[in-house]
Amino acid sequence: MISKITTKDKVVFITIDDGWQKDRDFVQLIKDREIPITVFLMNDAAKGDYGYFRRLQQAGALIEDHSMTHPLMTRLSYARQKYQICKTADIYATQYGTRPTLFRAPYGASNTTTRSAARACGMKAIFFWRETSEHGNLAYQVAGGLHSGDIILVHFKPHMARDFRTLLHRIQKQGYRPAALKDYLPAGYFHQAG
Repeated sequence: MISKITTKDKVVFITIDDGWQKDRDFVQLIKDREIPITVFLMNDAAKGDYGYFRRLQQAGALIEDHSMTHPLMTRLSYARQKYQICKTADIYATQYGTRPTLFRAPYGASNTTTRSAARACGMKAIFFWRETSEHGNLAYQVAGGLHSGDIILVHFKPHMARDFRTLLHRIQKQGYRPAALKDYLPAGYFHQAG
């Protein structure tokens, strides 16, 4: 389980959950500014427009696993948890050309059964977060602002591009920059395309 990346670099990692809202301007923002993001995508939210997230992937986003239907995993059997994780990973392998290897449990709720199911589905890590952000406002779980290696959680919202610009400003104001997980985690955490 990962909730922080160990580094002395002045970087943070932006992760975005679910996928219900699809702000077209947000894709252009990520592309134009080359902002590294990791999307933990829930299939029920993505299935109406896989192409939107393909465009985000083409702009540099990692597409990772956030379950089929966003259940509270700890209330499910091993078989149901495995279905929620593996089925999503299978769909994304087809849709995006790479199979996810990182999983974020809905609501951040996991147990030993979740960890076993995630491993069986090829997940290399279960991701959590240190800070949450909605509409560009950072709510710190660790006092004192951002810290090197923090994982920031945001959700897809209707005015994503506008709110994301605010978030980027707050990150920069504290002396940090967004970084790509691929640059800070071992290569074995990721599948290659094809």
